[in-house]
Amino acid sequence: MSTTTAARPRQTTMAGVMVMLAAVFVVLAAFDRVARLRSLETRESLEQVIKDVPGGFSPSVESVIQVSHVVAIIAALCAVAAVALGWQVLQGSRRARVVLSALAVPIFVTGLVAGGFMSSLVAVATVMLWLSPSREWFAGKPIPEPVKPGQARRDADVNALTGGAPEGTTAPVQPSGWPVAPTAASAPAKRPDPLTVAMVLTIVAAGFVFVSSLVTIVVLVTQPDLMLDELRRTNPELESQGVSDRLLIVASYVSGGLTLAASGLAVVLAVLLAKRKAWAARLLLICAAACALFCIIAAIASPIALIPAAAAIATVNCLRRPEVRAWLEAR
Repeated sequence: MSTTTAARPRQTTMAGVMVMLAAVFVVLAAFDRVARLRSLETRESLEQVIKDVPGGFSPSVESVIQVSHVVAIIAALCAVAAVALGWQVLQGSRRARVVLSALAVPIFVTGLVAGGFMSSLVAVATVMLWLSPSREWFAGKPIPEPVKPGQARRDADVNALTGGAPEGTTAPVQPSGWPVAPTAASAPAKRPDPLTVAMVLTIVAAGFVFVSSLVTIVVLVTQPDLMLDELRRTNPELESQGVSDRLLIVASYVSGGLTLAASGLAVVLAVLLAKRKAWAARLLLICAAACALFCIIAAIASPIALIPAAAAIATVNCLRRPEVRAWLEAR
């Protein structure tokens, strides 16, 4: 049921599109997972994992494959429903938003087996649908006007001179004739919703990349032969190009270290945004823009890179909102 009449906010459009694109990737990842479950490579890796499980619990490989198959199918079915619901959300359907919110939990959980990062984006985009101005748009209420940059600071200066007195009243006056300034200038206390969205997107996306890079480096240190075999399997042309094992290891260390440092920095900057650090917002804006550019270029070889690119572009859009800049300037 749709009762909205105002123009759809950009945040709502971005969230709905993110839900549909991420859900499509979850479906593709789930079917890819199902297709590779019965392969010899998957069986060997599962046997190794089961062998290393502590506590004496050792399920059979076949039972693990069956459970993974069921979980992947559930993830695919929920993601297909999320694509349809995402389209209905863009039409202003409140019921679709509620159902999508209920499906976001199983998509996130099952996506850990099939979908990973994409299932996390579905959950983040769904949360965005409950924040302002999407919240007001679905409720049919007037959408609040964004605060213009510098307006909050001017209001704080006025309040400082008038002592925070309401309009039409007189502020306390010192003997010298100047108004008594308050001990602290008034400033917007509530964090803008777009800033919260940028923080959540950054922590989820950069946190996922940080953990993945850390795991890759740990595997590279403990089992370099396994990493080399995987690199040569996914890139058969390396052997014909004469790339040595030493060069591959050095390149993996460098790329993994840079990715680890960049993603860790992004997480730290997102946390500092909660402390109202304007310089952290500027640095995060630069990092997100660079990440979006890099991922768009990488998407030529791997279309899955479009997902982090979408998250980075959404972060840039949120950080450039007037109310975000006004909230940071008013500190």
